[in-house]
Amino acid sequence: MSGPAVLESGQESHNDPRMTTEASAPRRKLAAIVMVDVSGFSRMMGRNEERTTALIREFHDRTQGLIESHQGRVVDTAGDSVFGEFDSVVNAVRCAQAIQDAQAVANANRAPAERIETRIGVHLGDVIVQDYRVYGDGVNIAARLQTIAAPGSICVSEAVYQQVYKKLDLAFEDLGVQMLKNIEHPIRLYRVSGPQLAQSPRATPHSLGGVTWTDALLHPSSLAPLLGGAYLVATVLGLPPAGRLFPVFGLILVGVGIGRVLRLHTGRPAFFLIALGTGLVLGAVSGNWRHGPPWWLVVGGIVVTAVGLTKLRRGDSGRARP
Repeated sequence: MSGPAVLESGQESHNDPRMTTEASAPRRKLAAIVMVDVSGFSRMMGRNEERTTALIREFHDRTQGLIESHQGRVVDTAGDSVFGEFDSVVNAVRCAQAIQDAQAVANANRAPAERIETRIGVHLGDVIVQDYRVYGDGVNIAARLQTIAAPGSICVSEAVYQQVYKKLDLAFEDLGVQMLKNIEHPIRLYRVSGPQLAQSPRATPHSLGGVTWTDALLHPSSLAPLLGGAYLVATVLGLPPAGRLFPVFGLILVGVGIGRVLRLHTGRPAFFLIALGTGLVLGAVSGNWRHGPPWWLVVGGIVVTAVGLTKLRRGDSGRARP
């Protein structure tokens, strides 16, 4: 993707046509930046330049119209990309979703080779505006998010997520904290995973594992420790093999299995730690130990549970960075 402020020869800019010959004074502002890019553009051009050019022009016109209808402005178009700026981050994310929805409709009746798959990055940050151009880390971060987004998807920064997740009927998948190329600090990223399902009123912005309870339970990483752990716990009833500590190992494995189920269903690693820590503590206090419960196992379980609760609390209160 070309730099958002640079137009290649012969390409059209949708900037305000009333360009002044004198440079205006730069000013800072908080803006939502939307970067839209066509995935596989070079490959499409290699197959059919004329048809691809027509498709890209249609894509530019449609995207420009959607940006303007959502109260944004097109800063630049460069080849296969569109750079939009918004005063409202809510409108920016709404526009990004509208672009993907419109592109999906446009692709519906096209041959696979002619389908345009767009990747979109959205970031909210402080930028510098001068002569209708926009500069700064806010622009660079949005451009990096666009490269991370999968074709047909939207990737947003934590700054965007915090402003929109309670205001839009969209679900967000936590992609974790990631380092971005040439960006000094790591940033937590989210993927817009589609409209929030009406039949799931209890769903929160974090319950995005995308796996049903049944699928999570039957997943091998959940089912194996659950079954193995349950059997080892049952050895206390006389089932083979005999051993004082097998029930302890069983409780720990059950904790692992429950943690995996919760992790797969909710998409939140904190639940795995909480379940594992609980299993460690239960194993320590209920085992048939010769010299009493081992303090190191109790402390270890408490620490693991505390770490999980801390991650859960941070996630529920905005996922504050460590």
